[in-house]
This record gives sequence, structure tokens and C-alpha cells, in this order.
Amino acid sequence: MNWISIVVAALAALCLYLASPHQGLWPAALARQYFLRWLAAPLATGAVAAAVQDYGVWCGVCIALSGFMTMLVALPYADAWLHRTRPLKSTAPAKAGARHVG
Repeated sequence: MNWISIVVAALAALCLYLASPHQGLWPAALARQYFLRWLAAPLATGAVAAAVQDYGVWCGVCIALSGFMTMLVALPYADAWLHRTRPLKSTAPAKAGARHVG
């Protein structure tokens, strides 16, 4: 049951992230941002309730929060990874005798 609550909490975090104006994973989700924000609350509550049923109050809250916070940390990195650009190569030749730093 803890995997179910972790996945549901991760879905709640995904709803909150997609409702953010700073996200770039799915730009069409901004048209439904109010619905996504609303949907995150019952998903998070359901995740906590599913975990509390089997593990108790504090352990259930921690299980649900672990899935929620993990996704809130991972989603911006996934967004940055998917929208990365190639580094620009310098066209100017290096000066003779210049030290390489790094």
C-alpha cells in the first residue's frame, strides 16, 4: 500500500508542477492550471489517507511526503534536462601562452 500512496502523492506533485507558470514540460497544461491546483489537494489527501490506513498517522504522513517531495525536486531537473541546449563553442583562437583554468 505504501507504493500506491507514494505514486498518488507523486501525481499530486506533478499536478502542482504543471500548474506552475515556470514549467516547460507541458505548456498546454497552463490552460488548466486552476483545475490542476484543485486536483492536487484531493490526490495528496488520498495519498496520506492510504498510507495512514496501514502504517499509522506519522509514518503514513512521512511516506506520502516522501513521494511528494521527491517529485517536487525531480521535476525541475527533468524539465531542464529535456530543454537543454548544446554549449556554444568559442570561435576565437586561444592566445599563445594563455593558461587553461579548470
